[in-house]
Amino acid sequence: MIIEFLRNPKNTGSIISSSQFLVQEMISHISPEGTVIELGAGSGVITRKLATVQSVDTIYAYENNSIFYKSLTKINKTICVSDLFTMKERHQHQKVKTIISSIPFVNFSSDTKTKALHDISAVLDHGGKLIQYTYLNRCPFGAENLHNNKLILTKIKKVWLNIPPATVFVYEKDDSL
Repeated sequence: MIIEFLRNPKNTGSIISSSQFLVQEMISHISPEGTVIELGAGSGVITRKLATVQSVDTIYAYENNSIFYKSLTKINKTICVSDLFTMKERHQHQKVKTIISSIPFVNFSSDTKTKALHDISAVLDHGGKLIQYTYLNRCPFGAENLHNNKLILTKIKKVWLNIPPATVFVYEKDDSL
């Protein structure tokens, strides 16, 4: 993980894996429905935990780092995809209830964040959740971008027992917006 961070710090958001406390906080918000999309699966610490959850049938793990991608293919229940921007097409006829994201969106351009959030919103079902963490104390997307994509912030939780401490944001899709 450290080597991948040093190779591309904008793409690999951390030098070490998420703590069990951050993983548990992320997992605690998933829907009991069968399919979960995980964006920026990295070394698979969240993916492995998701694979142990009885109600999760399939995990679509999106990861563009070839080293991480290869290790993710060995995790039970996991289908690996390398390009985030194929998500909308891949899941266009399947509305999902949970998308977990470890992507360091704060490092990306406004255009990339806007397109990603649009694609996320397109595959989330009404009432579905986007669970995103960041090492900053602010939303990585912006209020206008969230509103335009029918996402409302429902919970913020600081996880201090992680290096560095992380903030988990839970957004819910509301088609009535």
